[in-house]
Amino acid sequence: MLEAGQVLYDNDPRYRGRKVEVLRVDGSYAVCTCGPRQVKIRLDYIFSDGQSRRSGYSTSLKTTA
Repeated sequence: MLEAGQVLYDNDPRYRGRKVEVLRVDGSYAVCTCGPRQVKIRLDYIFSDGQSRRSGYSTSLKTTA
């Protein structure tokens, strides 16, 4: 379950290293901060299974070779 304060890692290779912090969960969206901006991310795009992907967000940092 996603909680406030959790850090999400962007899987898109164009944004390597980008992290967002979860502020709150509203319905089917997570409201996050990325620097000074607030962004809404659909919960469908957040993965916690540890598999490599090229899109969406992961709850844990996993490097791909």
